[in-house]
Amino acid sequence: MQKKARSRWAYFLAFVFILSSFSATTMPVINASAAEVVSLKEVYKDHFLIGNVVSPNDLSDANAEKYDFMKFHFNALTPENATKPDSIWRDATGDPSFTSADSMLTQVKEDGFYTKGHALVWHNQSAGWPPSGQTYTEARASLQRYISTIAGHYSQGPYKLDAWDVVNEAMRDNPENPTDWRNALRSGINPMERPSRWFEAYANGGNGWDYIYDAFLFAREAAPDATLYYNDFNDEELPNKAIAIASMVKELNERYADEHPEANGRKLIEGIGIQGHYNTRLNIDNLEEVLKIYRETGVEISITELDVQLNGTSADEPPTEAQLKEQAVMYAKLFALYKKYSDDIARVTFWGVSDNNSWRSSGYPLPFDSNREPKEAYWAIVNPEVYLGIGELPPELTSFEFGGEVFNVGGKTEFDVNVPKDVSNIDFSAANLAHEYQDEDVDVSVTLNPANGAVSAGEPAVATVKIAWKESPHRSTTYTVNFGHMTAEWGNDQNYADTGYRSSVTIRFSDGETAPKLIQAFYHLDDGKLAMLNSEEFQPLPKHTSGTLTINTESKIDDDELKTLTLKKSLWDQNWAPITPARITDFNTAENYWRLAKTIESGKTYIVVSANSGLALTNMNVPSVPATGGVTTAKRGLAGTPVTIEDDMIIAPELIQDNMRFIFNERTSPDPGQYTSENGYTGYTMLSLVHGGLVAPSILWRDLSSDDTAPLRTDTTIGDHALDQAVWYHTGIDPDTGETTLFLHTGSSNYTYALHGNESGFVGQGGTEPLENYAGVSRVKLYEYVSDYVDEDVTKVGVDISLAPVKRLVSERDASIPVTADVPDGSTAVLEKDGVSVASSPFVNGEALISVAGSDVDAEANYAVVAYDGSELLGAVILPVVTLDSATPGATVERLNGNQNRLTVTVTEVYSDGLTETFSEEVLIRNNAEDIYQVGPYKVYVDTKGNGQIRECYIVWD
Repeated sequence: MQKKARSRWAYFLAFVFILSSFSATTMPVINASAAEVVSLKEVYKDHFLIGNVVSPNDLSDANAEKYDFMKFHFNALTPENATKPDSIWRDATGDPSFTSADSMLTQVKEDGFYTKGHALVWHNQSAGWPPSGQTYTEARASLQRYISTIAGHYSQGPYKLDAWDVVNEAMRDNPENPTDWRNALRSGINPMERPSRWFEAYANGGNGWDYIYDAFLFAREAAPDATLYYNDFNDEELPNKAIAIASMVKELNERYADEHPEANGRKLIEGIGIQGHYNTRLNIDNLEEVLKIYRETGVEISITELDVQLNGTSADEPPTEAQLKEQAVMYAKLFALYKKYSDDIARVTFWGVSDNNSWRSSGYPLPFDSNREPKEAYWAIVNPEVYLGIGELPPELTSFEFGGEVFNVGGKTEFDVNVPKDVSNIDFSAANLAHEYQDEDVDVSVTLNPANGAVSAGEPAVATVKIAWKESPHRSTTYTVNFGHMTAEWGNDQNYADTGYRSSVTIRFSDGETAPKLIQAFYHLDDGKLAMLNSEEFQPLPKHTSGTLTINTESKIDDDELKTLTLKKSLWDQNWAPITPARITDFNTAENYWRLAKTIESGKTYIVVSANSGLALTNMNVPSVPATGGVTTAKRGLAGTPVTIEDDMIIAPELIQDNMRFIFNERTSPDPGQYTSENGYTGYTMLSLVHGGLVAPSILWRDLSSDDTAPLRTDTTIGDHALDQAVWYHTGIDPDTGETTLFLHTGSSNYTYALHGNESGFVGQGGTEPLENYAGVSRVKLYEYVSDYVDEDVTKVGVDISLAPVKRLVSERDASIPVTADVPDGSTAVLEKDGVSVASSPFVNGEALISVAGSDVDAEANYAVVAYDGSELLGAVILPVVTLDSATPGATVERLNGNQNRLTVTVTEVYSDGLTETFSEEVLIRNNAEDIYQVGPYKVYVDTKGNGQIRECYIVWD
């Protein structure tokens, strides 16, 4: 989709136009009586399309006013339900029903709307697809039949769709290893609630995850002109889900490019849809990070189902003016952010015309009320900058300079800059910055962290740059410039049928010169012999950039076979110098697991286990849980899942369901009583993402209660004024047992409720008595997800290559290097200098002898002995080079029988690495002998006296 180019002048004109529409400018509070309502699509015509949902009934005579309203404000429409599987083709044994959707889409297309179908592949509202019990082959045929029929139908004619949500909500909400996108997918068993039946069917004889690629491939074939989207929600709560989505999009687009060169660079997945089902607790900064992650995929982005729900409202409890104001501020922040990234955003679509049309109507989530009158949020959307008190655009940098290079800013606010390895401190100040303003108009500041600009391996220096108007210092733009040495970080391995055993490493701060070699070396666990080696060389990444390199075996390695192996994965540069320590994997030892936590950190995910029952808190409603075995007034609560714990680690169940994990976010209670930060207490909300944190369920809270058992809820939101019912404190974690008590407290009523778990589930236990009355029996332990890896400095890889007795090369000295390795005859031992061969020798019976001239031995170069079988790498070992610091001769003479003596001549060398080596020569001489002797590489003159003493001894220099 093409969008108009914009300039600062265009922004200014739009700003003036919008302000001129208002008869009063006392923002931020403006209402319909004070200003004329303007069309949202006109306001944003230079930024992105403004969309909404449509249903066949919206085009009826009874809804003529509503449809006119939609035509006034919106230029893009998505069928809310009419093109979902349950609506258009519910029964796979029958035929699709196009009539209703055809009529609707024909009309909206005639009225000039951009249209997007929603959705071809989904786990919900798709009861008949795939038909139950299908195998992989049958499911693939069903998927192709469904998509080719539906997408094919809407690829032409008066109802032709411009785009499709091809796959909807395929990802779990909080995957532990997000780059492993296959494991982040909803599968047949994970999550327990709302799994993907397409995944399950494909896994019945094939790879479950392949349905994603097939769905887009079939859609591309059926609707070649449509823009194809992946669409999901809750990607803004934590970065993991967004990382998984981006990883999937990039990999599948790369696969499509390889398999379909005729596409001429057109991507298979051309867009990512952020649903945008928010509430007023959304962290805008998180959302901006997600936009940055998606932007790097090179596809367009759309906000596809936007609404901002109020917390704690209902049909019987409408929003207050303060809540409407809070909602408006959130909408203003959202649209200010959308405008900032409008070069990447194609469309912003609201999910509902007015509050009474919303699927979340009890949360009053839309900018128009049930009478389609503008709410406070509408005015915030019309001009978010004015609403937020922003009277003018902030100043911006045009470029900055470092190391003789100029970096154009071009709308970006964060940069990575490579720093040469020999630079340990960077110098960066306002003098490095360029802008288009007069110095008397702007203030520019640069703050370095650390203050001295120190840069070391894995520790970049960060420059925070701020440019602000002097007369309006709150109007500013902040930039982050990261200065770092090139680094490499290992990713989590994958072992799948379609990728083989796959290892990855991410390069950051590329120097633009290093050509990495990525190597997998699998060794037998019993004897340490090499079982399999894979290697691949890569071109250098562009300077200052990041990138992920991957390598894989030809096929998946059987899990039982893996347990007989260890893996050493290593990364080298083109000169055979290691870039980062090698990572060692013992497949019999867990690298990632849930371990007993002794602290709580905001933003981390924990499993909460009852010390009483051994059950893990599970976000699944149960109708009745007593606080203790003797309580008969049992209340609704949450379920518990049995876990097995050994050595403070959860070892079962092997698959941790999403609803067993809760994110602890620091939060202040509005009514804490004595449990304040001043008194040493920190409060946390507990968020479960099994269904979606900002949709449902949300944070864990207690319902109102007046006895010793309080119901627990996650199925609705709770208002900010009532967060005392959702902010959990703890009694301190026992350093030995790891036990603590999680509790809620309301100061004004003196209610205290502890999280209580037993064999029936979890509830709140408490009342108005002191906390200690409940804390003793309501004990829990928290378990955190940890990664425990073994790294080692690497000097060799592949087959075991022995160079004994040679330990090092000496600069400018000829050398003979004996090489021993268990390799086939005909293989070659090669001495490589900075990655280039300078000498070689064939292997015979596992032995080779490399002779190298001193002119090829340079102390400033890198050397390695590499074994090849043809072009296949078999192994490599680094061979250090040293310079000679000193050579000291010595001699002793021992009197023998008659006039014979035994002369021993030595030369001791001291090298630049501090090590020494001694050469020795022993000869028989007569009395009073003098001669020159060859001792190692040296000629040594020795003169002896007749009494067994040495008269002279020195090295003879040629």
